[in-house]
This record gives sequence, structure tokens and C-alpha cells, in this order.
Amino acid sequence: MKRKDILQQIIKMQTETIENLKRSVEDYRTAADLDEESTHDPEDFSHQNEAKDMQLRFEKSMNSAIQNLQFLEEEIEKTHDEVENGSLIETDKNYLFIGVSTPVFQIDGKEVVSFSDDAPVFENIKGKNIGDQVVIGDQKLTILSIS
Repeated sequence: MKRKDILQQIIKMQTETIENLKRSVEDYRTAADLDEESTHDPEDFSHQNEAKDMQLRFEKSMNSAIQNLQFLEEEIEKTHDEVENGSLIETDKNYLFIGVSTPVFQIDGKEVVSFSDDAPVFENIKGKNIGDQVVIGDQKLTILSIS
């Protein structure tokens, strides 16, 4: 089934994103952890604050990515019969997955484009049915299936 294959690929990409974010958090945590009793240039402490700020930003991104992964794992066995969060839409030119934004990839010669239900493009396709046409960017697409 295409839905399961596509979601497994998105899960793999999301897992890699989480691992990269974990490494970044750890790198910035290390950079922010200066021994305050040692003799340091005042500029070092300024960089320490910047590193701590970046660590917190990456932690926030990582937590969001973990929530997205949980959503994907819950969605893998589900199906949808309307365009909503978690839907996989096959069009005549590509696949569209609603729920998580990842880089575009290919399956069976068709691009898979994934995006959040917060993305403006979602408003273009919300409420559409099989056989309807949608315009995304400069492409006119016909919906072949929704799962």
C-alpha cells in the first residue's frame, strides 16, 4: 500500500531530523557549560549566553519534531476519506501528505510533497474530493485518491 510506504519514508526522515536536533542540543549544551570559576574573557560569557539560547531553541524544535513523529506513528495504520490532517492525497502528478513538513522525495516516479495543516496550501485543498482539481503553485492537479 502506497500510504504505508510513504509514511514509513516520512517517519525515517523525521527520525533523522530528531537525531540531528539531539546532536545540536548537545553541542550547544556543551558550549553553554563554561566553568564559571575559571578565568575567562567576558566575551566568553556572552557566547555562553548565546549558546544557551540556541540550545533552548533546538530543544523546542526537537520537542516539536518528537510530537510530529508520534503523530506519524499513530497515522501509519489509519486511512482517511476526506482531505484533513493525516490525509495522503494522490494526484495525477504527485502525492500530497498533510500533517508534517519534510523535504520532497520520490516514490515510484512521483514526488511526495508533505506539509502541515497550518500551511497556506492546505486551505487550497481542504474540502476537495476525488476528481476535483486543485491549483498548487503553478500546477493544476486532479485528485485521484484520498487515504
